[in-house]
Amino acid sequence: MMVSFDVGESQKFNLRAACLIMQDGKVLFQRFHNSDFWFLPGGRVEMMEETEQTIERELREEYGWKIKDKKLIWIVENFFRLEGRDFHELGLYYFVRIDGGIASTDEDFTGLENISVSRWIPVSELAQYPIVPEFLKREIDEEALRSMKEVKHIVHRG
Repeated sequence: MMVSFDVGESQKFNLRAACLIMQDGKVLFQRFHNSDFWFLPGGRVEMMEETEQTIERELREEYGWKIKDKKLIWIVENFFRLEGRDFHELGLYYFVRIDGGIASTDEDFTGLENISVSRWIPVSELAQYPIVPEFLKREIDEEALRSMKEVKHIVHRG
């Protein structure tokens, strides 16, 4: 059971864990087949599941990948409106390296579950894409993320 629940008819709460995966100056993003918006891989946390387990599960299910190492970088309070509903999402974002390495391609690809399209987007081109949450465009800096000593708290109202 996912930690996601309705609050009345027009509001929803989600607990989400996400992965920032960088390779060759690019970041891995996903979008659903019927959407234009790109987001980081991850998903809703299951009840009694640690967020680190969530990202391990999601990457295994979606790509068959194992995590080599991970570092919590952001705790995000994300408030947004989608399809006529107000969302309050608490997100834990991890900077992740994949075990065995992976190649970043220039081609879109689908994961094992075929529920989304994935793309490696160059950091220099992030501003050109409809990326959600929007704060990602200004916060993704590989050198700064690798040297981060503390988790950053972000409140985002989109």
